[in-house]
Amino acid sequence: MVSFYSLYWALGLGLQAWGKTATKAVVLFGDSYTDQSRAHSISNGTFPGKNYQEVFPPADTAADGGVQWPWYLGLYGNYTIWNYAVGGAVCSNVLTPLFSVPDVIGGQTDWFIQDHISNNGTKHQKLDMDPSEFVVVIFIGTNDVGIHSFVTDDESPQVSLADLAGCQLQTIRNLYALGARRFIVNSLIPLQITRLYSNSSDPTIYFPTPHDGVAWNKRMFNFVHTMNALIRGGVAALSAEWRGTATVDVFDTYGFFEDMYNEPAKWFNGSIPANVTGHCHQCPDPNDFRQCGIGDCTLAERDSFMWWDELHPSEQTGRNLAREMWKKLTGASKY
Repeated sequence: MVSFYSLYWALGLGLQAWGKTATKAVVLFGDSYTDQSRAHSISNGTFPGKNYQEVFPPADTAADGGVQWPWYLGLYGNYTIWNYAVGGAVCSNVLTPLFSVPDVIGGQTDWFIQDHISNNGTKHQKLDMDPSEFVVVIFIGTNDVGIHSFVTDDESPQVSLADLAGCQLQTIRNLYALGARRFIVNSLIPLQITRLYSNSSDPTIYFPTPHDGVAWNKRMFNFVHTMNALIRGGVAALSAEWRGTATVDVFDTYGFFEDMYNEPAKWFNGSIPANVTGHCHQCPDPNDFRQCGIGDCTLAERDSFMWWDELHPSEQTGRNLAREMWKKLTGASKY
């Protein structure tokens, strides 16, 4: 008997339509929304080397206060996870040089080459993974459009949102040239619903001075929607160009986060009512990181919160994202 999913792929309706092999690995590029430990490794002086796959805790925590969503994705789908994301990263340090950590188009791609391309630098380069057995996921843009960049008018006068979207598309082309054939680009989340980019002008730990919150909120809404439209258009063009040889798709992270925000009881189930406007991790003095943690929610309450802090999603939000991304990889997600 032919299963639903076998028929689904046979008809060319899913991400895996061009290949018959099941997904065995997921390769991820991005920033603190995805990074599990690389930023900590760099700051501690133990720069990630070949085949680096550390997962914290217990030794440390990610920006969501616990375990990042790629770990759960590997658990749900029984995938090998190659996570090259770094907290603080942008798509290109040439376009938006914020913290000079390895960027997606440069340093993070170089890590992938180090791990998976043999005979690098010669005409006999070879990818050590079957391109039909892994998917590349790119989830970047939050730092590119955020504070110390577009929302605070600190971007270079020669850099536009179109350049930021173009960087993500060029990264896909570069990885295609290395042999990758299956790609998902995550859209930007609705950053205007985070505490950092809300219409409040109060200081936060990430921007500890008063500011025009109303203006930030409007600008961020505009930036996110423009970026997502540019990315969708570029992905559609690549998908048409590579039809029959590669698949390129968008995961509607914006719509998914919007649904969690609008129907919190469906997604958050800690020991207190669901909370999508506050955050678990507290920093009483926005000028003093040393006080962060005073007044945090309890462990039992954590799963009730959509946000860990003023900018980062919670671990429960990450679990939800991982589950939906797993559904995306099996052709069962509406996003």
